[in-house]
Amino acid sequence: MLTTGLDLLTDRLRDASDGHRSLAEAILSLRQDDGAAPRLRSLGDLLRLCRDEPGLRPVRLEAHYDAEAAFAAMLAARTGRPAGDLAVRVEAGVLNTALRIGVEGWGLRPDRSAGPSFAKTVTRALPMIGGMEGDGGR
Repeated sequence: MLTTGLDLLTDRLRDASDGHRSLAEAILSLRQDDGAAPRLRSLGDLLRLCRDEPGLRPVRLEAHYDAEAAFAAMLAARTGRPAGDLAVRVEAGVLNTALRIGVEGWGLRPDRSAGPSFAKTVTRALPMIGGMEGDGGR
């Protein structure tokens, strides 16, 4: 359960690599009325639970740490650089953090239906990380 949001985003970002869409376009393609809706509802509930249950927070953060390798592989595939390249790894870490903060911004809102969608909230974090939203970090 703790990797629900990460798995969903990783799948969308990997799909974007194949279609040469930007990372932002891939995330914006998430709609709460498609197959992602149940996963997104669970994600919001899980974020609140992680906030209130101190034992879950380290497990969630460990899942984010593990996700960096998947993000590095995706960025490497998009840019033709090795996944172990320091710049790729840093970009993966920054992407991971931006996604985590964006997801938390959406999931911890008191009324998620009253504000921007999950996709719009998460995508707003991407322009802040130096161009990853449009060209895979180059």
